[in-house]
Amino acid sequence: MRNLVIVSLLIISIGCASSPVPKNILPPERMQKVVYDLIRIDEFVNNFVIKDSTVDIKKKRSILYEQVFKVNQTSRKEFYQSYKYYQQHPDVQKGLYDSLYEKMNRQKIEEAKPKPEKTAK
Repeated sequence: MRNLVIVSLLIISIGCASSPVPKNILPPERMQKVVYDLIRIDEFVNNFVIKDSTVDIKKKRSILYEQVFKVNQTSRKEFYQSYKYYQQHPDVQKGLYDSLYEKMNRQKIEEAKPKPEKTAK
């Protein structure tokens, strides 16, 4: 009976283990980088571009997003396909966003540190 319980728990844990990300989906590390870059774009647009009334904000954001996709060697279609996959797999998505949150916190801490003043020698 005890062995049956152990085997049952083993089967359940294997069945619940997250499967690897399919090949047509951006892996978590790459997805995190793209999402991070897109967040930075949104911060830039919301803090600076929005102040310029001559700029079409939606168009500017779209152009900047395309640059992010190009730099990260992906496409808008691949990104949104991956985004949809991660939304449907909350266990994987949670890990991705938790590490993204930590990365952003570390960056804020680094940016808040006082910079040493440069002096002429």
